[in-house]
Amino acid sequence: MDVKCTIIPAPGNQPDVKSDALRVFEVLRAGGVALIPTEVGYGLMASSTEAIQKAFAAKKRRPGHAQGIIGSYQLHQQLHVLPDEKMDMIRVLHQDLDLPFGIVAPFRSEHPILQQLTPATLANTTKNETLGIYIGGSSLLIELGRLNDEAGQLMLGSSANLTGTGQKFRVEDIDPEIKEAADIIVDYGLQRYHIYGGRPSSIIDFENMKVLRVGSSYELLRERMSKYWGVDLPEDPMFNVSESEKKEKEEKTEPPKQEQQEVRHDQPIPTTVEKKQGYWRRLAAKLQKS
Repeated sequence: MDVKCTIIPAPGNQPDVKSDALRVFEVLRAGGVALIPTEVGYGLMASSTEAIQKAFAAKKRRPGHAQGIIGSYQLHQQLHVLPDEKMDMIRVLHQDLDLPFGIVAPFRSEHPILQQLTPATLANTTKNETLGIYIGGSSLLIELGRLNDEAGQLMLGSSANLTGTGQKFRVEDIDPEIKEAADIIVDYGLQRYHIYGGRPSSIIDFENMKVLRVGSSYELLRERMSKYWGVDLPEDPMFNVSESEKKEKEEKTEPPKQEQQEVRHDQPIPTTVEKKQGYWRRLAAKLQKS
């Protein structure tokens, strides 16, 4: 299947975040679908109802499936309603410690930017009076988020893969059906969090301090939330940092084992007479030196 959309950067060119983000923004504003890198994998992004439906149809995702807002830290500040200490926690985790994650929290349903969503789309982005927003750390997403915020445009997104097949971290690995749905593709090569074996982003319910999804960099989120705020989240069985630290500590405190002298069985065992002769030779050598 041939991909007929625009792919940037063009062969022979390098990424230009400001220019590339602007081109993606214009495609979204025109009602198109964009396939872009997000560090936790490539994603399909859309802003219009038709584009959202087109993206989800390409993924073969059933109608009514949950949809996520891909936004900026500033959009999270405008929409989410949380106590000051939790808002500050999110600020430090994202702005100071550069961690990408999804935030689920109560929201301002009357905010003007949400009014552009159809009732059906809004219903798919909210649950139990909470709203989910993914705030990424990549330079492209940050610039695209800034452009969207200035224009009052909301961007929804999902991973660029067929439903149930896992994240894709290189454009070459993305299914042709997904590429065909895109009007523009931004190819920035292998994405940073491919080391997590296809995991999507981690999602935290910050109202109840619950883990909704263990994903990329979860062990970093967990360790920092415990270290700086005393929040106790479940351990990640695949990246059990606590067990590693415990084992390392035990190894440091364990008394060193005495090395056993190697016994070589290919050498003859000296007799008692030979041992005595060796002793007298060593003693004579010492006396000569003195």
